[in-house]
Amino acid sequence: MDAKDILGLPKTPLTIPQEKKSRLPKDSQRKPDGISREVYMLTGGLAPLMPSLDVSNLKRRTQSESEKITWQWLPFTNSARKDDLQLYHWSVDVIKYTDEEYEKYLTDPAWSKEETDQLFDLCERFDLRFIVIADRFPSSRTIEELKNRYYGVSRTILTARAPSPADVSGHPLVKDPYNVAQEIERKRALSMILSQTKQQERG
Repeated sequence: MDAKDILGLPKTPLTIPQEKKSRLPKDSQRKPDGISREVYMLTGGLAPLMPSLDVSNLKRRTQSESEKITWQWLPFTNSARKDDLQLYHWSVDVIKYTDEEYEKYLTDPAWSKEETDQLFDLCERFDLRFIVIADRFPSSRTIEELKNRYYGVSRTILTARAPSPADVSGHPLVKDPYNVAQEIERKRALSMILSQTKQQERG
């Protein structure tokens, strides 16, 4: 007597029908175009988490002439040399204004025309190296004052000469105007950090 006799089960073995494995149509297993076989086998045909972009299809924004800052490759000589060797360096194209433009757009009670002319002459001679310009400037002006006057005048002339403000809205001098208060605060914070003692740094 076995377990089947005790449970009253028939002696014939019970046949369990096997489910047929469903096969996907061949069309669904076909490798999509544009995917290598190795990648398809590794991913199992799953879509990537991030869509792939063809960089060549992206549109590149072109700058208009009014949005560019012009640099020139200019010759110069070293006064310390006696052989008249001519060297070259990149020089920024400083904006020039007329007397009429100054009277119409650039008058400022804090600046005379003579001072402004001297500033722009030094900016052109020393390629906007404002530390050198401040050292050579005849009046007592801070670097921040010199920068603010130069960039303010340049921005005003650019806007005045443009057919409309939108034509120069992307120019760096217009888009990111010089901020005197922010520059002074930045230098003050930097000076505080640099003047800290080792004990203060540890604390």
